[in-house]
Amino acid sequence: MLQNRNTPDRDTKLYPAMCIFGHPIRDFIPIPPGNYRPHRTWRDTLEARESALRNRHIVGNYVRIQNQIGPSPLKWDKTGRVIEVRQFDQYVVKVDGSGRVTLRNRKFLRKYSPVILPPTTRTITMDIPLPIMPTQSSTPSLTTLPPASHGSSGNATSPPIHTNPFIRTATNHTRTP
Repeated sequence: MLQNRNTPDRDTKLYPAMCIFGHPIRDFIPIPPGNYRPHRTWRDTLEARESALRNRHIVGNYVRIQNQIGPSPLKWDKTGRVIEVRQFDQYVVKVDGSGRVTLRNRKFLRKYSPVILPPTTRTITMDIPLPIMPTQSSTPSLTTLPPASHGSSGNATSPPIHTNPFIRTATNHTRTP
């Protein structure tokens, strides 16, 4: 019975199952894999689903927010940053400028790259300089000066060199509590 439904008609060259279901019915007789191509509408649906799933956002993405109400609906006039991803394509977005937190679906968000990144937040510990002490080494290091060539007097003394612990150097720096 299945084989009869998969047999093409001599006039129309279509299977009876093809007319009803849009594809041949599977039976127990092996058929080359090329004969079971999905219908064009199924392929279009699959491509549409995959393209919709491509635009997922992650925490930290910069997004444009579509305005849904007010005098200018459907405009992408606000920007923000994704701070949480929820189920069912919902995102919690912190709006730039006002700092409000809003919940939007993915179709109302578009990812973008800002031209100038917003400044990082500074803490008070970043602004207060900490005294830097030279590292303790096992052998004391002495600073030597080249011989002074001031005039003709041979017993001219140069002023002593003092190391300032508050100046950072590339080789000696540690923070002290």
